[in-house]
Amino acid sequence: MSNLFHARRKLERHNNFKLITSVIDWTVALYFVVPAAIISFFLYKDFATYVETLWVAQVPLIIWIMLLLLFTGMPTIRTYLQRADRLFLIQDSKQMIQLKRAGFTWTLTKHLCRIGVYLALLAPIFIKVHHLTILDLLSYLLLLFTASFYNALVNLRIQKKWQQFCISVVVWLTSIALFLYVPPIVTASICLILCIACLIYYNRHFGQSMKHFDQLVELDQVEFYKWQSTIFKTAPELRSTLAPKMKKPRILWRNSKRMFSRSDYFIEELLCKTMLRQSQYKWGYLRLLLTGLGLILVTPVWAKFVLLTLLFFGLRTYIKSILQLTFEHNVWTIFQVSEEQMQRARARLIKGFVDIPVLTVFVMVVVYLIGYS
Repeated sequence: MSNLFHARRKLERHNNFKLITSVIDWTVALYFVVPAAIISFFLYKDFATYVETLWVAQVPLIIWIMLLLLFTGMPTIRTYLQRADRLFLIQDSKQMIQLKRAGFTWTLTKHLCRIGVYLALLAPIFIKVHHLTILDLLSYLLLLFTASFYNALVNLRIQKKWQQFCISVVVWLTSIALFLYVPPIVTASICLILCIACLIYYNRHFGQSMKHFDQLVELDQVEFYKWQSTIFKTAPELRSTLAPKMKKPRILWRNSKRMFSRSDYFIEELLCKTMLRQSQYKWGYLRLLLTGLGLILVTPVWAKFVLLTLLFFGLRTYIKSILQLTFEHNVWTIFQVSEEQMQRARARLIKGFVDIPVLTVFVMVVVYLIGYS
């Protein structure tokens, strides 16, 4: 691999590392990432040990193959080309070919490892429940890799989305047919021949040719900024440092009616309406609450109470951060509220947004366990 490839890979790693550190600070790592990693390890250990008695044992093998075909699609075949290469690297065709070849090799290797990890995680189901052998898993690994590689080449060659989708459906159906009706050794042989044909095709039409330079650069740039785009889609307010505009809810409290009958609850009134009108506050709270509830419902008994504890502290930290940002607004200099009033309002809001929901989930868990036993 060329030195230019290593330099651009290093730039991309540095860019992704800065992005991760800007999203996952020490509080997020302490309250979510580390506990999630520890809990996931013990959950997977229980899953691998008792997989024959779980509900996943009732899922047909074909469903798992269909899900793997759906979620193991190969991303853009990386070339690590930049627009300036048309001016500065076009005269050194050998180095440009080496750069594209290095990106191609890196993409295939990483994708093959990714499929291997998926199969390894699902190996307890394949081996213990459906009684597949290691050779069977290797043949299905080659099948999934070939299908995704072929689809990636189709996406490079064909620009229309509907044509890409139709060809992908045909590839998936063909892969399922090979899985159902063809012996694994024959399937592996067919996939190996098709992989070699795809390698030759890519090397001839994209690896050594400059015809599709602009298309490859554009696709590579999209892949380079993939994580940034994903985060901006999840939290659009991160695109700019400007304060987000507040909007009235379309259904609830649209006419700004009072939420509380007591007049001394005006601080809670303002803070609750701020939560409703700031989309990032509202949806962030709901995502955290519903994600925790979903995980609690599907995990074993010991993990339910661990997740419930993490949900309590996670919601408490989130609400406290919102309250801190809200209390720093200049509007409170106009109302002239005392620190004691703010403390009482903070306690009531934490009780309403954290204590009551978590207590409700706790009661649901206890009732479920009593009824199940």
